[in-house]
Amino acid sequence: MNIFLVTGENSSSGGGLAYSCLSFERMLRGLGYEVTVIQSTPAEDIVTAGYDPNLGYALAMEEKLKTDCQKLQAGDLIISFGGGMTAYYSALMCSKSLCRLWVLFRGSDANIAKWDGKKIFYNQYALSVAEKIFCLSEEIAANIRLLKPCPNNIYVIPNYCERINPNIIPLPKDNIVMGCGATHLNEKKGIIRILRMMSVFRRIHPEIAMTLELAGSIDHDVLELYEDIVKEANLVDVVRFLGPMSRSEFKNTQANWNLYIQGSICEGMGNSVTDAMSNGIPVIITNTGFIAELAYKKFPEMVFSSFEPAEMADELYHLINMQNVSNRYQEFYTDLFQRISETKVIDLWHGHLSGDVKSYTFKVPPETILSVSLHDVDGDKHDNITTPIEVFKRFAEDVHSSGFSLCSMADYLRLPKEQRSNYIVCTFDDGYAGLIKNALPIMNLHGFTATVFVCADYIGKNNDWNYKDKTTRRHLDINELKALQNNGWEIGSHGMTHQSLLRLNDEDLVYQLAESKRQLQSIFGPISSYAYPYGDISPFIETLVKRYYDSAFLLTQGGVFLEVDRHRIHRYYISEIYQILKSK
Repeated sequence: MNIFLVTGENSSSGGGLAYSCLSFERMLRGLGYEVTVIQSTPAEDIVTAGYDPNLGYALAMEEKLKTDCQKLQAGDLIISFGGGMTAYYSALMCSKSLCRLWVLFRGSDANIAKWDGKKIFYNQYALSVAEKIFCLSEEIAANIRLLKPCPNNIYVIPNYCERINPNIIPLPKDNIVMGCGATHLNEKKGIIRILRMMSVFRRIHPEIAMTLELAGSIDHDVLELYEDIVKEANLVDVVRFLGPMSRSEFKNTQANWNLYIQGSICEGMGNSVTDAMSNGIPVIITNTGFIAELAYKKFPEMVFSSFEPAEMADELYHLINMQNVSNRYQEFYTDLFQRISETKVIDLWHGHLSGDVKSYTFKVPPETILSVSLHDVDGDKHDNITTPIEVFKRFAEDVHSSGFSLCSMADYLRLPKEQRSNYIVCTFDDGYAGLIKNALPIMNLHGFTATVFVCADYIGKNNDWNYKDKTTRRHLDINELKALQNNGWEIGSHGMTHQSLLRLNDEDLVYQLAESKRQLQSIFGPISSYAYPYGDISPFIETLVKRYYDSAFLLTQGGVFLEVDRHRIHRYYISEIYQILKSK
């Protein structure tokens, strides 16, 4: 059987995807198969001019497709190393040549937050053609099932890695060099999150000397952003940017680290993490990918339960001070490297290639978040802004009697993951006076909390913007907001002046986001949540919001998967919450 390996990256000098692809190619050759590598994009210069700048690329792709298909014979196996365009191109080759198709989803290609209409089409077409689908983790498999419900041809197989150092490097208690590295330290790697966590950690635990080294190439504009955060957080003396490195240089640098940290939102199975573990370095990682799925069951302290920097700082401190922490790492590493040994993983692939199918199965469904949208609580009038007192009182009672609780976003993230399914994040936009007078006593009866999103420039003033609401409403003043905060409520940002972000230029956008946070933090302490005025959003706006806030809420749009929809969380109305509770 001839195998055609289709990839966008396959080089020893490339990133994690390229390195993994090269290892996979070597494995196939080691099993005795003839492997031909095909690039999924044209190698030649493409003409991009004329009335249609995309025409040159399209013609080059058409020529390439016809040329590549001439190499194929019916019954050959095409393996797409990655989804998206690579999977689509592989599927076209398969359809034109009557070959078999396997698609391997590796990580970023299964990050559903990046799926636009084009990527969804590419992936769905490939899935409709594929004989088998392989994923690095159960999280990735769950995302793929969103495109292809109830498929019976999805398998989880990790990368293999051998343990070099059988011993665990001791984790110091008072002087720690922490590191993170990748070929490209782009936004995906969660560096901003790590820097903000460092700022919190240093402020709360000055007795622990901690430095952070970042290894890898960084785009100029992204580096400027990182450096601004470093300066703003007074981290200049403890954060070092080491620049790009070869793989051997990176391994030598890793040897100087006491702890490896991963801050990514979406990973399949990070090569840098497995390299660190292979060398006996303790790691702490975000809850994404194959390693986290296994660690969360066996050594949960190694996995951040939240993407919120303050929570991460607390969990890092707890890990450093754990009794027998080296023994815990030793137990987990021993188990992990038995599971991902070269022999075991190659055996799994050999089974599929020969027809004797085996696979890992970790059934870990993606975490969803349930949130309710409210504004004012007052009187008996029910409209777009106001929830009558009796209606809200009955709602709180019904939530409580159903075995659920209302809580703030901050409280929700502090909960153990296994408890969150019984909580509804309760949010109030605008910060009206009815909250302190009417909502707070009702919430206190049940021990409930909420997040109130405040317009910084309207604190203590009257509403004059809501064209849907003819009632003049007073916004809570500083003392009233502090009273809510003292009762466990979270203060979040709703901008400065409740303007739609879609109508603002770049400078005004930054002002609404950054200045509101600055002013609110000067009064109430850390501000980590944001609500989009009128629910207005665009991809660019979401990118800006991520710079300043750890989570953000929409109204009737958005998503419910906490990890991928963290900055576009959908909120339900009370009537919808009732329907959801009934279904449960």
